[in-house]
Amino acid sequence: MLNRTVILALLAASVVSAQSKPTVADFAGTWNIEVMSHQIALVIEPQEGNKATATMMMMGRDVRLQGELVDRTITFVGVKGEGTGNAASHGGADQHSGSQAPAPRPITVTLQEDGTITGEMMTTGGPAKWTGEKLRSRKKPQQ
Repeated sequence: MLNRTVILALLAASVVSAQSKPTVADFAGTWNIEVMSHQIALVIEPQEGNKATATMMMMGRDVRLQGELVDRTITFVGVKGEGTGNAASHGGADQHSGSQAPAPRPITVTLQEDGTITGEMMTTGGPAKWTGEKLRSRKKPQQ
């Protein structure tokens, strides 16, 4: 009887442990984030395994991102757009000056226990912390 109780307790603990570790699917959706008093939309799409892509929509621009989930945090970096000539987002050499471009600046997205997200991104003024909530779909009115 004691062995059965111990086994049941271990199984219950492993289920609770597995539920507390988020997957990329837990991040999927449209998020409304606030960075330095600016509202920004972040749309996260799960990919294979622990990979994700995202689009950050701010100030009339869409910035494509790709990232990987480790523990509770996805770390995103910018993706070079076709025809943009934006070598800096990959950290490659600058075609005009021949010098090495700066490394991509990561954007972190951490899922909180309450279902919100927090994160940090580099700006020209240094690191900026932010918070975000998932955009909820409106319920259709009953007729």
